[in-house]
Amino acid sequence: MSVSRSVTPRPVAPRPVTITVIAILLALLALFSAVGVFTTRTGLFQQPRQQGVLPGNNPQGGNSQGGGNSQGGGNFQRGNGNFQPRGGFGLFSMFGAARTLGINFRAISYISFAVSILGIALALVAAYGVWKQKRWALNLAIVLAILFLLGALPGLFALGGRNFNLLLRSSLNVLRVFATLPIIFLGILPSVRDSVS
Repeated sequence: MSVSRSVTPRPVAPRPVTITVIAILLALLALFSAVGVFTTRTGLFQQPRQQGVLPGNNPQGGNSQGGGNSQGGGNFQRGNGNFQPRGGFGLFSMFGAARTLGINFRAISYISFAVSILGIALALVAAYGVWKQKRWALNLAIVLAILFLLGALPGLFALGGRNFNLLLRSSLNVLRVFATLPIIFLGILPSVRDSVS
């Protein structure tokens, strides 16, 4: 006669609510960032640019045209106007520094896009790892939340509301800040850190 033994599964500890909240906030952070990248990169909600008058073709002789002002002293002209064109040299201007270093703006755009996609992918990996209660994922979530927060803060102080694209970007920055702060604060709590292995 053989005796069959029944194997009872080990009781699984319930997942803490804070872990679930962190995982959901990381997924939302990835979603907000993906929407921001998609709308910025594709120009989905950008307003069309208005076509200006070519230099020298202004029949009234306006001040902002290159050769339209017959006196030669317009406000936006290169020679002796009041407002000299920006750019130039020096490391205090981002564009001037990039031009001085010989960096192509298209390359900067591609690098920025790649970093954004990498950040979104890492946020999703961290969300899955936090859901599985892994300590490395919680550490990654805190680091990513700090980086996303630092990236979103300058956008909070930008002037918005002029068009839908700026309003959308400002709203996404506010949502990113509201998603990152609880991740940081919950992630450093000792009770949360003790619940991951």
